[in-house]
Amino acid sequence: MPKATATATKETPARKAKAVAKSAPKPRSKKDKNAPKKALSAYLLFANANRQRIRDENPDASFGEIGKILGAEWKEISEADKQKYVALQEKEKERYAKDMKSYKPAAAAAEAEVDEDEEAGDE
Repeated sequence: MPKATATATKETPARKAKAVAKSAPKPRSKKDKNAPKKALSAYLLFANANRQRIRDENPDASFGEIGKILGAEWKEISEADKQKYVALQEKEKERYAKDMKSYKPAAAAAEAEVDEDEEAGDE
């Protein structure tokens, strides 16, 4: 077995700081609760429409088992049946795009108010 060199095993304060900096999680930005919800995929629309039926047919199934059954059914349905959910997905995308156009984040709205106040003060 080869010997490890002293520099390879020696942990200097700079190396420790670098290792900590790499492993430290980046701070997340806070999610705006007023933001529009994203559009659902065709599969999620299918799952939402059929979840209660699966629960009724399999009363002892766990949450994960219900998901597996829904996934298996999604693979089994015909392309014609899937197209119904794809069309609903397109409507969802349009709804989300429309909602995003009319949505103003709280920070941007606050900045706009400050800008308007400054302009009103200049007059």
